Amino acid sequence: MTFTVGEEVLVEDVRYVVSSIEGDPPTRYRLLATTPAGARVRWAAPSQLHKLTVYVRPRDDTDTSVRNRR
Repeated sequence: MTFTVGEEVLVEDVRYVVSSIEGDPPTRYRLLATTPAGARVRWAAPSQLHKLTVYVRPRDDTDTSVRNRR
């Protein structure tokens, strides 16, 4: 699985944004996160990253009461 700069990913249940990619094929990703204490920066291998399924998994979240008002 590959990721792009600017993509949001999960590492150990923490949300990060990919800020740079090093190596070919990608051997590691530089990740940024915002915390109450300030910015968090870490490097991670591709195998450590997970896609955010909330963006890629379809779901029906339309309020049924709105659909039935016609």
